[in-house]
Amino acid sequence: MSEAPDSKTQALAAFYADPVLAARVLVPHWFPKKMPWVHRGLIAILLRRTDFLLNFGEEGWQDETAFWTREDLDLLIKWFVWEKPDGTKVPIFTLRETSDGLVLDMNLGRFTAIMMPRGSAKTTVHNFVKLFKVLYKLTKFTLLVSETGTHANRQLDNIKSEIESNLRIRELFGILNPDRQSSLGWTQSEAETTTGVFLVARGRGGQVRGLNHKGNRPDDLSVDDLEDEESVSTAEQRDKSITWVLKSLLPVLPMLDASSTATFLGTMLHRESVMMKFAVDPEWTFIRFGAKLPDGSWLWPEYMDEKKWEATKQSYAGKGKLGAFYMEYGSEARDEDSAKFKPDWFLNIIRPRSRAEMISRAIVIDPAISQKVGADRTSIAVVGMTEKGKIHICDSWGARGALPREQIDRYFAMSLRWDCTHHGVESIAYQAALIHLLREEMFRKKHYFEIKPITHSAKKTERIEGVLQPRYAAGYISHQREFPVINTMLLDWPNGGFDDVDAVAMAITLLDPFAALAGDPDHDWDEDEYEDLETLVGGPVRHAP
Repeated sequence: MSEAPDSKTQALAAFYADPVLAARVLVPHWFPKKMPWVHRGLIAILLRRTDFLLNFGEEGWQDETAFWTREDLDLLIKWFVWEKPDGTKVPIFTLRETSDGLVLDMNLGRFTAIMMPRGSAKTTVHNFVKLFKVLYKLTKFTLLVSETGTHANRQLDNIKSEIESNLRIRELFGILNPDRQSSLGWTQSEAETTTGVFLVARGRGGQVRGLNHKGNRPDDLSVDDLEDEESVSTAEQRDKSITWVLKSLLPVLPMLDASSTATFLGTMLHRESVMMKFAVDPEWTFIRFGAKLPDGSWLWPEYMDEKKWEATKQSYAGKGKLGAFYMEYGSEARDEDSAKFKPDWFLNIIRPRSRAEMISRAIVIDPAISQKVGADRTSIAVVGMTEKGKIHICDSWGARGALPREQIDRYFAMSLRWDCTHHGVESIAYQAALIHLLREEMFRKKHYFEIKPITHSAKKTERIEGVLQPRYAAGYISHQREFPVINTMLLDWPNGGFDDVDAVAMAITLLDPFAALAGDPDHDWDEDEYEDLETLVGGPVRHAP
């Protein structure tokens, strides 16, 4: 892949032939690092051309030297799919070999909606394509629409600023902004270049009916983030938005001009938003991306990786907004009403570590050794039982890729700290060997206890739900402190992971035989402070074997 050419004629031809080259040379401050496959695919859709995607080779970006490879293109082809209303998925891009070489076809309708997570730089890519179209006069009349007039004006201003002050652009394309004496408009919401390209910015609900400039109606409708939290907050507001789109916005395109197109970019804000209306409309090509792809890989690792994903998810979960997290970063709407675990079930109570407060305490380790992304975590949980039989999560620790030495040291430290009375280890495959290491460590640390190997017969999901869900629902479980990982796993159940909550469930089962002995011998059990668990949940409570 060639670098920026020297002569003006060569440069104009090279930049037109390869918009990615134009992006990294003309506006390097917008694209300092290698452009990921998702942004290249977005450019291809917005420009409705694919030839440049076959320009494989080395690229010199501002902050790094990188390569665009066939493997990168394969990812683009794999993940850009059209989600049809009937559930089928049709590839947007199809690669075929001809006698003249590779050809990349694109399956795209006149109307396109692309849903992407917040912060994924879709607006930057969108602005670049609009600028590119202006420079090469690929459109006569572009209508830019956003949630408010102010936001739309800001997007137009980004384009105007490059035309006015970008020296590279001015050297190659000339002076495109009119002077003050010109009759051409150059205002906050409208701009006409000296080459005859006209752009108009409007906010949602703004006046768009009858737009016409010098006999031309808009041939390029580009919408970026049409809605905001307020506009989707009520059914009335949502209906108002879709009505405006259908009755006022889309009709601005000339009906008889099949080359005129509408492209909507946005983030999911509600299951009944305008974008989701397009998802069930067969006339719209609907493409959806979350920050995490269905196979567990990442849409754009520099933007969001596993560490950022989990940290952000825990932050939202801690505020009771896990549903908002999945809409903004996963592009999916989840039914929070049917969630197995509720945020108000998590009660934090600081309890002393004395046996008078908790008459029994169990510690369990669920070991793992893989360091691969998405692999199981080593998890240790300490759970106590009060004299009233109430369960208290005392402590929790988890890590991916922890070595056996670290696992053992952590297990003993937590056991000593909480003066545990019951000790367990999940004894599956390699985990069984850990029991022998723990027994050897007892002699070194002079801390002796009986280790119970824990095996399972029930499925993990059913077992954890059976142990934890009814007890949380009945208010039988409290927490020593905030446990972000446990809380998030349960609120996101069963999509948030299993390891840490599985260790908690196993620790609770170690205390089950002791539960019948808990309680004040003089207590009147006919007036127990808790209702019968089976009565509260309306059926039998399942216990792990």
